[in-house]
Amino acid sequence: MKNIVLLIVSTWIASIQVFAQSTHITPNDTQEWVMYKNYHSIFLLYKNKALLSSVLANEATVHRTLVSKKQNLAQDVDCKDLSCFVHKFKWSESEEKLLIDAIVQAYSSDPTLRNIVDQSLQNSYKYGNSDTMRGEDYLRKALVQDFAAINHSIDVYAAGKTPNYPQIDSISFDVSNQQYLSTLKDVRQDILKDLNEPIDGLFLPLLSGLRFLEINERWDAAQLEPMSEGVNAAAIERIKTTNWANYPYASLLVLGAGPSQYHQPISPGGILRCRMAARVYKSGLAPFIIVSGGRVHPYKTPYIEAVEMKKYLIDVHGIPADAIIVEPHARHTTTNMRNAARLLLQYGFPTDKLSIVGSSINHINTVEKMDARCIKELGYLPYSLGKRISDVLLEFSPSKEALRIDWDEPLDP
Repeated sequence: MKNIVLLIVSTWIASIQVFAQSTHITPNDTQEWVMYKNYHSIFLLYKNKALLSSVLANEATVHRTLVSKKQNLAQDVDCKDLSCFVHKFKWSESEEKLLIDAIVQAYSSDPTLRNIVDQSLQNSYKYGNSDTMRGEDYLRKALVQDFAAINHSIDVYAAGKTPNYPQIDSISFDVSNQQYLSTLKDVRQDILKDLNEPIDGLFLPLLSGLRFLEINERWDAAQLEPMSEGVNAAAIERIKTTNWANYPYASLLVLGAGPSQYHQPISPGGILRCRMAARVYKSGLAPFIIVSGGRVHPYKTPYIEAVEMKKYLIDVHGIPADAIIVEPHARHTTTNMRNAARLLLQYGFPTDKLSIVGSSINHINTVEKMDARCIKELGYLPYSLGKRISDVLLEFSPSKEALRIDWDEPLDP
């Protein structure tokens, strides 16, 4: 009887360990951070390739498709034009349907895959509210979105398709130049080096999309990650010991103002907004300043706006470094608000306390009327607004909707 009990306990402990390993999955390097933030469901499969290979082992049609995908890329045929190469890198509609159907079907039969979906994927809220869509339906929705997002990245950063914001996000290459085909061949050879197992064929388009983002210097989604262990670590520790009763608001979000000159670290507008933020902080209105702005203006600038804003607040106004939270990814006012909402949700700010957003008068006028733009560009509202407490300050609170991935914005999804 004792041996049976020990066996049961050992099996239970082993199952708990497998469950823990599969549901707490974090990126190990910069490339994985780009994956994690853009194509989260595919990232979870990528980090569990052995499991995926096992659950799809008996799917002969899937196996043939994956092998054929790699062989097609490896064929040393003379592609004469861009579309020939792009077709090899991307998923076709029939390939997508076959693979998504197979993975979703495996959800029902494999408990480990089911745990990954039910815990890690659904609880992320990255594909919408998992309270209203669960299990197979949520997995399918996530996979459909990620397959489309991967193809979109290849369309823009390999084929030169116009992105949503061409002045700041366009491809770095002249795709009409015949020499560009040599670059595509080099990318092909690099990807083939990473396809060592049959299951790796599933990740061929993923690696293609990542590689094209990289050679375009567009791994912005990963910059400064993991922020909780680096640039924002001290602030997170301070959050844990903050007496929130001493402050009317939880935080002040400062919206960026991109420089117009290439060698300008911070714009005049950015300086003035930071001066406003310093006054608000020193008045005791909020214990933390969130500075928001990515590597955006002008095109391919070397500066991350939020980093420069933090430097200015510390060096010029003496704001404590651990009172400043950096949000270095936003490229628009909509994503200033969304990304700040994400950090408020992730970093343990009190859920019953409003924050405030500050900027110029005209900019706050814009934020007050931005709901329709958010719905159009993001597909949801990442916040709810309160009252305007001054000409440059407006109350807001984060919404869980802010956690959803914006799939056609690979630089800041």
